[in-house]
Amino acid sequence: MKKVIFSGILCLLLFFISVNKVYAQSIISIDNESIVVCLAISAFTTPPTFDEDNCHSQHLSTVDPQNKAIWLKANLPVTQRYLQRQQPSGLFVFAKMSSEVFFNGQRLGNNGTPDVLSNKEFVGQMDVRFYVPPKLIKQGDNEVIIYASSHHGFISLASPIHFIGLAEYDDPQSFFQRDLWLLLSLLGALLLGSIALATIAFQSEDKKSTLLLLLMAVLSSGQLFIEVSRALFSYSYPFQDLRLITITLFALGFGFSFLAFSLQKYNSSHTKTWLLSTLLLSMLAVTLIPGFDGKTAMAILVPTLNSLIFISAKYFKERDKKLLTVVCIYAFFSLSIVLTFSSFHANYFYYIVTAMITFFVINKANELVKEKYLRKKESEQVLKLQLKLEQIQQKSTPTKLKLTSAGKTEFLLTQDVEYCKAAGDYVEIFLVNKQLSLFSGTLKAIEEQLPATFIKVHRSYIVNLEQVVSILSNKQGATSGGLLMLQTGAEVPVSRRILPRVREVVKGNVE
Repeated sequence: MKKVIFSGILCLLLFFISVNKVYAQSIISIDNESIVVCLAISAFTTPPTFDEDNCHSQHLSTVDPQNKAIWLKANLPVTQRYLQRQQPSGLFVFAKMSSEVFFNGQRLGNNGTPDVLSNKEFVGQMDVRFYVPPKLIKQGDNEVIIYASSHHGFISLASPIHFIGLAEYDDPQSFFQRDLWLLLSLLGALLLGSIALATIAFQSEDKKSTLLLLLMAVLSSGQLFIEVSRALFSYSYPFQDLRLITITLFALGFGFSFLAFSLQKYNSSHTKTWLLSTLLLSMLAVTLIPGFDGKTAMAILVPTLNSLIFISAKYFKERDKKLLTVVCIYAFFSLSIVLTFSSFHANYFYYIVTAMITFFVINKANELVKEKYLRKKESEQVLKLQLKLEQIQQKSTPTKLKLTSAGKTEFLLTQDVEYCKAAGDYVEIFLVNKQLSLFSGTLKAIEEQLPATFIKVHRSYIVNLEQVVSILSNKQGATSGGLLMLQTGAEVPVSRRILPRVREVVKGNVE
């Protein structure tokens, strides 16, 4: 069964990775070979000639408007096929900056107000598009000039400009919605897994590892939500810094929780040492690696590798086949991070984590079922032991039952009582010698006097377990309960609601 589940998770993972929705838009990016950048030294908004001494060629990924103002010029190579399209066009700028845009000498508009001075810059949006009139677009090279500044960020990004290009006029968020529904489905799966783990943690004896697994699911859900937020909301460019910091913190939390879960689940004797050393290594790696893609990947890779080392060492020591499965999962997880290092946090992480958490949730559910089964068995054994002790005590020191009826008090040995039956304001006491005594009171009052060798099997009956011979299905059908056959041949009804419990209690006594 476990092999089938694991194979299903693996197939689901491969399906997620292979799913690739075709993006229908034609997109023309600026020509990286034509980019010229000039440092803006005054507040004038007239484009320079781009042959000044402070101008030089750059690749888009290295263009940096942070804490200064710049002028950027590039060409957009438009094809005849693109011109034949009927849809209106927009110039899209995805960057951490405010900007003013010119297309073939015509001003298209501005996103915020860029300026040389930080106190005069008005913050723009992270992702924006400008309408380009069809008459401005020509076949071949089209000149794009952008005046940009970025004075209001929290951190300095290695590549603050992500994309500049021409495409069908649409919301900027549409560019990030290619796999949105798939990612939202994964988010839903992670949230459902969190709910399932919270339920399991409430019932499970191994609460610590379950709560750590729950923390992993919550952190990965939070990270995924922040990740897809760019496709859902428009936000000002300083929020991009907060977004990247939050994603990295979620990744650190997930990696640390992943290691803590592994150490707790598989009983490490040096938990504090593993956790402290991994935390220091993770922080060092996140600090040294440039770019937040790399930082996020390292925040997870370091704890994952340490978890793999710990589990592998434990497997080679104990040679447990269950541990070998975990080693394979951890090795696959680590390898996937290494092979997709630059884009791991985008989609692959969530595919793999969802599959992995699903695997652990199934394992936890199986463990909970086993725990409940063992608890039930233990309860049965305790109940049988208590019953045996009560029977021994009953034989060595018989309990007396005090009966009051019509002003008359009578004492009976409980071992002589076969069963009791409620009859209006009285309780009929049936004895093993087939005599009958009456008790003036309720069945509950007499139940309180009886030892544990007696059990209430119906709202109107209490039976001495030592007198039970067998349990039979009621002649009216199983839905109406059952019958207890007593040594004297008497039949006592058993309530359908408590029949399973009665079977467990008298099991071993009557079979």
